[in-house]
Amino acid sequence: MGCQPTKDQGVKKAKKQPHLLQEIRDHKGGINCMVLSDDGSLLVTGSDDKTCRMWSTLSDPTECLGMLEGHEGYITCCAVHEQCVLTGSSDATIRKWFIATAECIGVYAGHAARISRLLCVGQLFFSTSTDHTIRAWMFDLREISDDQGEACIKVFQGHTKGTYPLIHVPMDENAGLDLGAGVLVSGSADCTARSWSVDSGLCLKIFRGHTAPLNCLDYDDMKGVLYTAGGDGLIRSWNLMTGEAMRILRGHEGPIFCLMVNKRMLYSGSSDRSARSWVLEFGECTRVYSGHRHTVSSLRLFEGMLYTGCGDTIARMYEAKSGTLKRSFKGHENAIVCVEVVPGKVFTGSYDGSIRVWNTTGVKDETVFGTEMNDRDNDEDIEEDSEDVQKAVKSLDPYLTY
Repeated sequence: MGCQPTKDQGVKKAKKQPHLLQEIRDHKGGINCMVLSDDGSLLVTGSDDKTCRMWSTLSDPTECLGMLEGHEGYITCCAVHEQCVLTGSSDATIRKWFIATAECIGVYAGHAARISRLLCVGQLFFSTSTDHTIRAWMFDLREISDDQGEACIKVFQGHTKGTYPLIHVPMDENAGLDLGAGVLVSGSADCTARSWSVDSGLCLKIFRGHTAPLNCLDYDDMKGVLYTAGGDGLIRSWNLMTGEAMRILRGHEGPIFCLMVNKRMLYSGSSDRSARSWVLEFGECTRVYSGHRHTVSSLRLFEGMLYTGCGDTIARMYEAKSGTLKRSFKGHENAIVCVEVVPGKVFTGSYDGSIRVWNTTGVKDETVFGTEMNDRDNDEDIEEDSEDVQKAVKSLDPYLTY
């Protein structure tokens, strides 16, 4: 397997890290991506060291279940689907791994440049790339011949620069168009989003209006509204089917790097050192999650709490409705770029090469006074560690460029 679990694997507790359960330094390079399985029991991390690693989130301490080694470039993205892991790399290939054995059981070649994102939908998966295209692939290689190049069944072409975020919207077959397999929506550095018919591979709509690259997309399936955001600091909403521009959500003062629809709310994170929540019905900002000292690069919502990962080396836990900062998870030595949450734990991945596991239990038992005191202490620590923050600033910027 190449990665054996150990009982004392990187466990570290310190005075300034009261919520730290575990520090894991198995990777030999910065962490670039992190994803959970649907049931939350498996965590997969990808690194600059050209490997991915699989972790059990249910064990205490967290145990490594296997190392996925074989890519010739750094890992850019990963996904878990059925009994397999998919990994994308700067080597322009995608690999498929069997979780039980950590064995590579397929290599998908066809892209001409770095893979950006992976998205699994049924027996297909989709990839975006800096080669300007989106590709659709057969997940099950047993259905094709020995030539794995035949695994690519469609190439979606039209963007004029690299493609990055990607979402899939299921469609009723009675929608009046050939959309039985649904609609893909892609965002690009060419400042546009495009919708595509999965069945035909044709571009359906082009969403124009942004003046900078698109970094993130999400979809409100209750209202049929697409949300796009990127380097111009604006969130735009669109009627997905007609392509009509709807609202512009203004408030952020810098590029937006993460976007998340949850029920009636939209959450966003930006380089303006804030995360925000918006009421979808009115397009109004209701909360500003403040206290960040650099770019908010990742968001997760779990059991009424909003978790943020930030370039200032700190992850934070806010009460989503009130915007109250409940906990600061401080200890990383470089920018945090990915966050995942399971009951009782939050996992953070950083450019410092470490994965850290933090305790999220007991928040409801903490007094408001105690929380405020803890937050004040953390703010003082931030100022003391200004050199670490400067390192984070320098390392995060290249990651967020095209």
